[in-house]
Amino acid sequence: MPENQKNHKRQLFSRKKLMISRHRARYLDLDNKIYNHISEDISYRLSEINRLFQSVLIITKNKNIQSFNLSKKNKNEPLIISPINFDIHNSKIVDDEEIIKLEDNSFDLIISDLIIHTSNNFQASLDRIKSLLKPDGLMIATLFGTDTLNELKYSLIEAEEKVTGNTYPRINPFIDIKSAGDLLYNSGFKLCVSDNYRIEVKNKNPLELIKLIRSMGENNYINLDKPNITKKIWEITSNLLREKSGDLNLITSTFEIITLTGWKFHQSQQKPLAPGSAKMNLRDVLKDSS
Repeated sequence: MPENQKNHKRQLFSRKKLMISRHRARYLDLDNKIYNHISEDISYRLSEINRLFQSVLIITKNKNIQSFNLSKKNKNEPLIISPINFDIHNSKIVDDEEIIKLEDNSFDLIISDLIIHTSNNFQASLDRIKSLLKPDGLMIATLFGTDTLNELKYSLIEAEEKVTGNTYPRINPFIDIKSAGDLLYNSGFKLCVSDNYRIEVKNKNPLELIKLIRSMGENNYINLDKPNITKKIWEITSNLLREKSGDLNLITSTFEIITLTGWKFHQSQQKPLAPGSAKMNLRDVLKDSS
């Protein structure tokens, strides 16, 4: 076997399937509680930063991008890269954001919104974002966390096992917050912060939920061939989802949102105190408070 074939590692996600998924999403325009919540959250985070950004890059599928309220935080119009059409000035439609060519040290704010979790090399994607930032530039990245769509995932596993005796990965695997935070730190970002929250979405039935997932370009892009889900499996899945929700008329789905923030190194940034430089002994503080 040739050496290059020996060393070839099968990628977790199929970029071809992902591109097809995103292309279909261009034609599905739904009111999206997840996008709404993330837009508000990013806007709030930016409002807490006392700084005017000169050059901004936004990589997103979020059609509520206008609610980021960047007009008060950036001097120039942001560059928007997206697999969908925003129909606004200074936006570019790209099928695959991982191969777009931009100059290093070009931006002092990069927002990567529900994009980076699709990467086959999370660390390399963070490294690339850092290279695009100017020194003392800020990255804010949102991504789906490991608890996303757990209700649907486990209901499908149970239903498929009951009908066929076999199970297949039907929901894309997402990273956990600890691993994401570790990779952020390992990329060399400074003043790193990783946090998460959960959004509950109510739908009338699984098909309505699937339509929401498709509208975000997030239907299954795992690099694995598998049989289609039968009508019988969907019926059992639907019943299981209603049982889990405790409501016969609605199903509840969880979306975990992880947010990573980090700054590219600059000499002016606040540095941690050196060991032994504290002016008070912790033991004395505890004694006084007891």
